[in-house]
Amino acid sequence: MATTSTCQGQLGLVKKSFDVSEVFAFHLDRILGLNRTLPAVSRKFSFTQGGHPCPIIVWDASLSQTDNETHSTIMLKWGRYQRFLKQKCWLHGKVPKAEWGCSDIHHYEWSKMSLFDFLLQAHDRLDKNCCGFKPRREDSCVQSGLNLKCNSPDNISLTQIVQRKENQRHLIFVDNKGFFDRSEENLNFKVLQGIEEFPEEAVAVLRSQRLREKLLQSLFMDKVYWESQGGRQGIEKLIDVVERRAKILLTFINAHGAKVLRMNE
Repeated sequence: MATTSTCQGQLGLVKKSFDVSEVFAFHLDRILGLNRTLPAVSRKFSFTQGGHPCPIIVWDASLSQTDNETHSTIMLKWGRYQRFLKQKCWLHGKVPKAEWGCSDIHHYEWSKMSLFDFLLQAHDRLDKNCCGFKPRREDSCVQSGLNLKCNSPDNISLTQIVQRKENQRHLIFVDNKGFFDRSEENLNFKVLQGIEEFPEEAVAVLRSQRLREKLLQSLFMDKVYWESQGGRQGIEKLIDVVERRAKILLTFINAHGAKVLRMNE
């Protein structure tokens, strides 16, 4: 599509207005030094209902083809994923043994994804059935009845696990809708299950007491998103949520003796 005469230059995917939290997710990703999301901005369009801003995700033709069922470039179920974590696939450049059944994805990618998803309470990738928290009636897992299918977690597929064609070691985080209204008593810790290491750069930002300052500076650059959230007052409320989750995550890391490592392999 990007090579035709009618679609030259940079393309973007316009998503629905209720996905606008993907813009916040993009800025959070960059501030934490993960650099795994596609660029996202908020814009208004005359063809959208109600005139609400919609997120635009920059189209990236380098992404590998995904299947229609899990929207992933790799078929992966929870049980196999947990085995990946134990085997620490491709750690320190070591070629994994064939019997380990590793994919091309580097071990550290799962640590980055888990940290990111916990802060946003994004569950679609690692917990599409909402087994790790109490979902709301309007959540898609309840609407489809998936929340009733948590008895055999090893057989539940991960979704939206996406790689680039030319770099199969790294993941690209897509569909990063966050949930800011989930209470601290109902946080989904399942997305952290099996993770024993966390990225040093991201953890350093969470510990630095500068997360708020960095997010305010970054989000202010997207004026449409900034205003759609009620200006600084509204943005501050979103940051309040993420800061509280960050404190809980840091407590989790300390309590479980998880390692904080450089992950710029």
